[in-house]
Parts: sequence; structure tokens; C-alpha cells
Amino acid sequence: MSRHYTTAPHFSDSGVIINRLERLFRLYSGSKIRSLSLPCCLNKSYMEEQCIYTLGRLGVEKLVLHPCCVWRHRDVSFSCHLFSHIPSLRNCVLGSCTLKPNLKMPLCNGNSSLQTLELRSVKILDGSLDNILSSCLSLQTLDISYCHAPSRLCFCGTNLQLKTLIVRQCEGVQRIEIYASNLLTLEFRDNDKMVNFLFDHAPRLQTLYLVPQSKNILSRVFGGLSKDLPQLKSLTVFSMGDFDQDSRRLMSTGIETFGKLRRLDLNIYCTPNTSLLALAPFLESCPLLQEFHLDASNLRSEGANQKSSLVVPHLELKKVEMSGFDGTENEMEFALYILKSAVNLEQLLISKCNKYYRGYGWWKRTNSRPWSDETYEMIQKQLQGHALSNTARIIIQHAS
Repeated sequence: MSRHYTTAPHFSDSGVIINRLERLFRLYSGSKIRSLSLPCCLNKSYMEEQCIYTLGRLGVEKLVLHPCCVWRHRDVSFSCHLFSHIPSLRNCVLGSCTLKPNLKMPLCNGNSSLQTLELRSVKILDGSLDNILSSCLSLQTLDISYCHAPSRLCFCGTNLQLKTLIVRQCEGVQRIEIYASNLLTLEFRDNDKMVNFLFDHAPRLQTLYLVPQSKNILSRVFGGLSKDLPQLKSLTVFSMGDFDQDSRRLMSTGIETFGKLRRLDLNIYCTPNTSLLALAPFLESCPLLQEFHLDASNLRSEGANQKSSLVVPHLELKKVEMSGFDGTENEMEFALYILKSAVNLEQLLISKCNKYYRGYGWWKRTNSRPWSDETYEMIQKQLQGHALSNTARIIIQHAS
């Protein structure tokens, strides 16, 4: 018999919680609780092993465990070896505790069923991730969000099956090292910083999200990342600042080519004198690009005094979206550049509302006031008839 059970006891006495849980679990003896959500407040500095043993006997496959109330700041420890006591566990969300390595006994013997692990507001001690990655060989998705972590995070393993890695808003992290032959998707988000990445070995990485919301990273992305990730097919970047200088500097020193990139999403918060035409060299570094989305904020009408001296044809570019479009001269010049360079363009979508990446494959659209009738007509009039592609459709709408 399959059961799904959620319990949320909040007592000051850990013994009361554990006793009630044990009585509850005895009621389901011989049955299976497929999914269990257990937020509770424990006084003890460790998670009761007997409780974890019981979950293993009940065949729990999905577990949401928050052994500590965030607002009480209890330091409850969860030892990595406890995962081995729930062999049926496939998906786990662990939050509000301290994750400790177990150096005396192995976490499991490489036969753990754990496929997805989400760490939320967890203090991760040195060695904990090594414990998990070296033993949970079926792990495919690892999500580390709002955690306090060591300065160096290493995701390595010769037998690692990890396919998706998310590191979001983690305090203390300065460097991330990747040696994962099966990794397909990597997502990094932070409001304050950009970390250093070392891609020792990521031959299958195809999708990369880099969203440090207060840093200018275009020069880092287009100045050498392609050497580490030549097989990358989809790239999403948030960058803040003046990329005109980056563009000129990279043109003089040489922009690395993303030879297999098919999709590029740029969300840019510009300095007032930024010219969108400075993005042209970045597009030229992606010869096989098929889809391009640009959301630019804080633009001045005219931008810097920068004109494109040469329109380089983009043979593969089929779909372009410009969101947050106000109809400024700056934006119009870049839209015209796209129409004149994308010789096989199928669609140019222009929308007034901003659109930006929120994580987990989810894009958010913001509300904004519609264009005036005069602005709408101006955009339509200036863009019509300039596309080199005979198949190009120009769509102008409030929201995409």
C-alpha cells in the first residue's frame, strides 16, 4: 500500500517529536510511505538515527526533511551516512541543518537509489559533498541553494552520473571545480558575486546559466570560456555594466569562438552610454547561433557614438527576441543590424515587457506600460522592409 504523509510538529522537546513519529510509523508497519514531508524543531544537535532507520523500513522514496526551524537557528547536524539507511530513497530535500561528513564509515556502497538531492539553507562542512558524490553513484541532480558552503566546491568523480548541477545564492563559495563527464546542465546564480570556475573535465556540458546579478562578466564569458566548453549549445548570461570597452578590447585581442552554440540569452543592465551595437562582435563569435534573446535595461536613447562599420552575415540565425524594448534610437539601430545581418531570419519578436531568467528553466515577464500609438507606429515603420531574409516575420507586441 502506498501512502503520502505530511507532518509538521513544532515542540520544544525533541523527545516528544521523536516519540510521536515512532508511534505514527508503527501504525504504518508493513505498509509503504512513498512520500514524507517532515518539518520539525529538534533540540538535539543531531538527527535521531532510529527515526532514519524507520524511514528506511517504510520504503520512503521522497523525503522533505527540515529538522530545524530556521527562525530558531538551531544547529542540528545531519550526518551523510544517514542516507544509506534509506535505500529506497530517490528524491530528498534537506534543509535548515548542518551537513557533516562521516569519515569512519562509507555513506553507502555505491548502490544508493538517490537520484535528486536538494540542499536548502544548509551549512555544508568540508568533505560532505565528497562523501555524497563518491557514494551515491545514481545521483543525477544536485541543487545547492541558500547554503553556507566551503570556499572551494569540487564536483568530481570518475563514476559520477551527475547531469544537472545548480548552485544558487550560496555564502562563502569562491571557486567551483568541475570534473563530471556526464554533466549536461550547470546553473549559477548570485546577487553579489561571480565565482571562479575551473572546468577540468565537462565534455558533455551543453547548457550553462551564469546569473551573477551585480557583475560584468561578458569579457570572462567570451574571453576564454569557449576553450573549456567547446561543445556548449545553450548559454544564458546576466551581466551588469559597460560592455563597450569589453567589446573593443576583445576585438583587439581576439574573441574566442563558441563553435557549437545554438542559443544565446543575454540579460544586460547597461551603463547609460552603452551602445547595443557593441554586442555585434559577441554574436559573430557564435557562427552557428540559431536563437538569440536580448533583454537590455537602463539604456539611453542614443547610446555611445558607435556605428557598425561592417555587417557580418549570420547564416544560421533564425529567431531573435528583444524584450524590454522602448523604441529608442539605440534599440532601433541594433534591431536594424539584426535584420540586415541575419540573412535567413525567420522571426524577429519585439516586446515591451522585460523578460529575465529566474532559475529552474523558468523565465519571468514583468509588467510595463504599453507603447503609445505613436511609438508603436514608429517601430513598425522603421523596421518594415529592411530584412534581407525573404521569410522574416517582424512581430511587435506588448508581451512575449
